[in-house]
Parts: sequence; structure tokens; C-alpha cells
Amino acid sequence: MVDEAGALAALGLPADAPTHWENLGESPWSPVLLSVGGSAPFQAVVREPAEPEAAQNHIAVADALANAGFAHVPRLLAVVGAASVEEAVPGATAMRFVPPPGSAEAAMAALAELHALPLREGLDWGRTPGDLYPAAEVPLHRLGFSAVEREPAREPLLEAHGYLLASPFGFAHRNAIAANVLLAAGNAWLTDFSAAGYGPQYFDVAAFLLTSGIEAPGRRALAAAYARHRDVAPDTAADLIDLLGILWGIGWLLELPRKLITNLGDDAATDALKLASSRVEKGMRQPAGDSPVAAAIRTALWP
Repeated sequence: MVDEAGALAALGLPADAPTHWENLGESPWSPVLLSVGGSAPFQAVVREPAEPEAAQNHIAVADALANAGFAHVPRLLAVVGAASVEEAVPGATAMRFVPPPGSAEAAMAALAELHALPLREGLDWGRTPGDLYPAAEVPLHRLGFSAVEREPAREPLLEAHGYLLASPFGFAHRNAIAANVLLAAGNAWLTDFSAAGYGPQYFDVAAFLLTSGIEAPGRRALAAAYARHRDVAPDTAADLIDLLGILWGIGWLLELPRKLITNLGDDAATDALKLASSRVEKGMRQPAGDSPVAAAIRTALWP
């Protein structure tokens, strides 16, 4: 789907420049790695989400982050139609390897810095937390939970929803799963801002921690590190992030069938979704905080 000639022209390169184009997935909408040879070799990633609104949102947010001087994002080099051309940073995701030393901590610092930005860019500004997350019965039956499990979970899930609405809302990535965070030793970059905008910031932290395969003690320590960057009480924030991680994880698992259908035919993307799903399910069961509400939900659903 890449306009190769347009991308080269936007980068100021001649049409006959020595290039290699590598699809980073099996979908026609997967990012493409552009490698340019010659006397000044470099690499770039061309990204274009399938939905036009998502593509426009990604470009708008990436541009706003660049203007804000946010360093934890690949630099936007050019825009070609609905596609962004970004620098290729020397990192990989926690879906591919164990996070190298200092990288998960760097991801917490990056998310904290992102959440502190005074930006009103992206989706859903002008809506309230209650608009985005109205009170409703959680359809746990769709995840295979029996009535015996669902009934004692109903009240603590409703209480958790109240904690969600009272948690910090503002500029957020809104899809900060491990696949969208590139890691290297002591460094991290956030990618894919197609869903970014107004939302619950602790969901970003929970999404990264639950999908990165980090065990419960490590998740608690990292949530506390995030809290220190935001200058809030580490233990209180870690407990709340653990609780809200259950809500985020349930919502993510409920969306999993749709995500799998969307990625049908892309075996790599499907495998990544299945790996993330198993990590989310395991992580939700293991307490990484001391919230009594989270304990009540876990006791009901995973006795």
C-alpha cells in the first residue's frame, strides 16, 4: 500500500535511490521498513492505519508531540497522503524479547512525561469520563464466567468503575500495549498514536505492564516508578493501577475476537494478539497491589 515514489520524494531522495522495502507484517496495512543505501544509509518506517480517521489522528498527534518537544517518539520525517514516514529507532517490543535493563523503567518515564503534556490533540476532547465509560453491566458471560462467579464480582466491579471515573484523565496514548512501545537498554519510544486523545491515563500504564509479560512484583515496582514521575503517592497509585488493570484487561479481552477477525490472514499479528491475551489473563489473576476492591474481584472470578 506504500506510495514508494511519494515517500522518496517527500524525503528529498531521487527516484533511483538504492532502497529496500520490507513489510513488517502480513497485512496490507502493516508498517513498512524503508532501508536506503548509498553513501548516507538510513532507515525509516512508513505507517498508515487502515481507517482514515485513525491515520489522520496518528499524524496529527505525532506532529503535536514533535512540536511539544516530546523525545520518546520516533521523529516524524514526512507525510505522504495518509501515511507517516518516521525515523526507525533502534528498539524492539516486549512481544519479541525480554525487556532489556532499564527499558521498562524508561517506558514508565515516557508515559509519565506524555501524560503531563498540556496537549488537547487527538480524539474525544470535550467528552467526560462518564461519557467515555458509562456505567453498565460488564458482560463477563462472554469471557466464560458462570453466574456463580459473575454475581459476587458485580458489586466490586461497579466500585472499580467509580475508581476509574475518579482516576486521572487527560492526554493519553489509549493503546499503550507492549506492541506499541519500542524498547532498548535504558530507553523507550511510544508508537502508533492512531487512538490517542482524551482518556484514562492509568489505563496506559496498565496496558503496557499487563501485555509486557512482567511478573506482579515487577509491575508494582514499575507502577510506583511511574507515580514518582507524576509526583503522586507511589503505593496508592500502584494499588489503583493494579485495580484498573483488571477493568482494562477485561475490556481488552472482550475486544479480542474483533481484533482477531480484523487481523485474519496476518499470522504474525494474530500470534501477537494471542500472546498478549495470555499475558493479560495471567496478569489480571496475580495481584500487583493491595486494593481490597481488586482482591474482591479476583476472589470472585479466580477463586
